[in-house]
Amino acid sequence: MVMPVILLILFGIVDMGRLLQQYIQLTEAAREGARLGALNGTPAAVQTKVNGIVGAGGASSVTQAVTVCSAASLVGADAKVVLTRQYQPITPMVALVKLVGGQSMGTITMSATGVMSCVG
Repeated sequence: MVMPVILLILFGIVDMGRLLQQYIQLTEAAREGARLGALNGTPAAVQTKVNGIVGAGGASSVTQAVTVCSAASLVGADAKVVLTRQYQPITPMVALVKLVGGQSMGTITMSATGVMSCVG
């Protein structure tokens, strides 16, 4: 009687820990990509940097929108990197939990934005 509840809590902890780890990784990638873009990096260099931080397995699942600074960028312009990724829980019990409104928790959309001022 108690075992299913304990397993549900344990699986929830595992999935939430994994979700938090991937979100931190996504925000770090957005921040580092924006930093490179602010230093006159090219969009391709920013994407390579982001893919290096996210990792080979996660790079294909990340949607990127990159705005970089050029040598002619005015003071006050910003480099911006917006990353979006779908998170899929690994434990089957958490995937069965219904959210408010009856929605199944199949995937969670994570988004991170990094913005840095252009330095010329």
